[in-house]
Amino acid sequence: MINIFLKGKNIYVRNFILKDINKKYISWFSGENHSLVYSRHYKKKYSRNNLINYFHTLNSSNNLYIGIFDLKNNEIVGTISVYFNFQKNEGNLGILIGEERYHSKGIGKEACKLVINYILKKQIVRTIVAGTKKENIKMINLMKNLKMKKIINLNSSIANYKTDKLIK
Repeated sequence: MINIFLKGKNIYVRNFILKDINKKYISWFSGENHSLVYSRHYKKKYSRNNLINYFHTLNSSNNLYIGIFDLKNNEIVGTISVYFNFQKNEGNLGILIGEERYHSKGIGKEACKLVINYILKKQIVRTIVAGTKKENIKMINLMKNLKMKKIINLNSSIANYKTDKLIK
């Protein structure tokens, strides 16, 4: 398991732990959170037990599940998951800013930059990829702001991006 604790200007990121599955986190998966509109989780309601099982599945693998926390109040505001494919030498990154009042404040960019740079500096994998539905303009803009390069896929409803460079 990769242990991670990284501090940024406004947030810090660390391994997601069982006690992070609190009322606030569970509320993100109530089926009502508009933050998930482009996610496979949108309109699905997850119980505490569902989320605990998901946590254990991720925690028992070589993947990363990371909490994003407000530096001022230690409040969890989102998560990042990185699914590693060591045969391809890449990690597939996903992000959720579950607390809507933190949207459009640069939190996602700051968190992704910390995590991507850590993974690339430690040479855990060579490339980070991320993808989303083409309608998810906020995620596409995030990937562009991270200077990720678009992967051309002509017949897809998914926009895919990748980087193998540190983010400044």
